[in-house]
Formats: sequence, C-alpha cells, structure tokens
Amino acid sequence: MPTPHPLTRLVREADVFGERNWNSRHVLLKQALPLSAFIDEDELQRIIDMPLFRRPYFSVLKEGVWANPERVTRTETRDGVEIEGLANPTGIRQALKQGATLKLNQLEDWHRPTRDLVREIETLVPAEVKSYMFYTPQDNTGMLPHRDGSHVLAVQLTGRKEWRLYASQIDGRPGLDVDPDAQTHEFVMDPGDVLYLPHGYPHAATARGGSSLHLTLTITEPGPLELIEALLATFTEENDYLMRHHPRMRVDDKAAAVSRALLAHLDEVESGRLVEQALGQMRRRIV
Repeated sequence: MPTPHPLTRLVREADVFGERNWNSRHVLLKQALPLSAFIDEDELQRIIDMPLFRRPYFSVLKEGVWANPERVTRTETRDGVEIEGLANPTGIRQALKQGATLKLNQLEDWHRPTRDLVREIETLVPAEVKSYMFYTPQDNTGMLPHRDGSHVLAVQLTGRKEWRLYASQIDGRPGLDVDPDAQTHEFVMDPGDVLYLPHGYPHAATARGGSSLHLTLTITEPGPLELIEALLATFTEENDYLMRHHPRMRVDDKAAAVSRALLAHLDEVESGRLVEQALGQMRRRIV
C-alpha cells in the first residue's frame, strides 16, 4: 500500500476536518510539513518554460486585475495546427518583476504528484478537491480580500506570506464584497505552515520579506444545485419507462406523470445516494 502524503497524514492526525474545526473556525499549524513533498521554486521555473504549458492552467494577476493575455501568452503553429494561449516565459517573468502573481490552476490535471495528493484528500472528506499554486513577489498581493465558494487548505512552500482574515463577513457565496477595514485576524505563514479556512471565510494574503510560493487546495462539498442535479440523475435512472414513452403522452398527462414519479422518488431516494451521485459528477468535471 502506498505511503500517504505528509499532508494527508497531517490532516488526519491533527483532525483538521473534525467537528471541532470543520466549517467552524480557521486552523493554523506551524512548521507542520516537510517541504520536500511539494513543488519548489526551481520546479516552478521549469514549468513556466514547458513548451506546451498554456491557459487555462495559468493566470497572471495583481490585486485582482488580470494581466493582458497578449503580454503573457503566445501563439504557435505545430504540424499545421495553430495553438493559442501558450505561456510566454519572457512576458510572465516581466510581469513578476512588476509585482504580478503567477497562479497555476488545477495542477491535478497535469502534475501527477499533485493529482495523487488531491485523490488522497478526497478519501478524507465528501468533497471535490482542486489544486492551485500562487507565486507572488515581495510586498505584493495577488487577489483582493475575497471569499471562496469552498473550504481552503493552504501550505506555505517558500518565503513568507501575511494573511488577513475577515471572520465577521463569512458567506456561503464566493465574492469580493469584503470590507478590508473589518479585519479580525492577521498572521504570517512560514515554509511548512498549513492553514485551514472554512467555506466562504474571507481572506487576503501578501508576500513579505521576499517572494512567496504557496499551494492551495479548494475543498468543495456538494451544494444545493449539485444535489438537485444528482436528484435528477437518479430520477432519470429509475424512470426509464417514462423517459422512453413520454412522446406518446399528451403534455398535460406527461406533466402529471412526472409530478407523481418525482414525488415518489423524493420519498424513496436516500440522501447518501444523492451525495455519492453529486460527488461523482463533480469529480469528473474539467473546468
């Protein structure tokens, strides 16, 4: 059996996702992980230079403002096929020198070690897990105070990052409508530190004392819309006759039949099945 990733072991042993913490409070664990288990700055630089590294798997932004795509991307023709959105290493590095943050998106789609980590974390919690990496120059901020529509697990990899939290403005909806003057917590994360934030917990982070590299895992539980999609999927599975024969029915009779079948399904379907169905759909998504 493969050895669990150090982050997986930490989350389990520290009970980060336990009732005391989950969706209740932020958790900061100091000097909790070995850095050898993660991408470092040298590997990040190699990624920037990868010939087929392209959008949407990277973004460049400063204080929430996206860089002009023409500045950080290039177009190439290979075997007669025009490929747009390829990373322009020179443009990206120039943007970094001017204070922009490089964000790597959904590493699990293209970086095997991170994909293995994401799959392990998904065994610990009924949620969809996605991975992002932020490389920010000294004294700069990639994103303004904001809320994510998910739980957040952050690991500081290199440098130091000052985090500011706004616990009085928690909301289940993602957004930027956060009052930056209503800060409730402030602390600095050093290499090896781990931070857990509940769903919709407003935050912002700024690199201090040099450049900063950190990994973020977003942990998204099925919400009402995902559960409704799951309900419709299970309803369809169990009402094959209705699906096959509805063209033969008058529309009023069809509406009545659907209502009766849906009410019966609502009465019988188990919540655990809906969660399992929703997770299956979410984890197969590529956005």
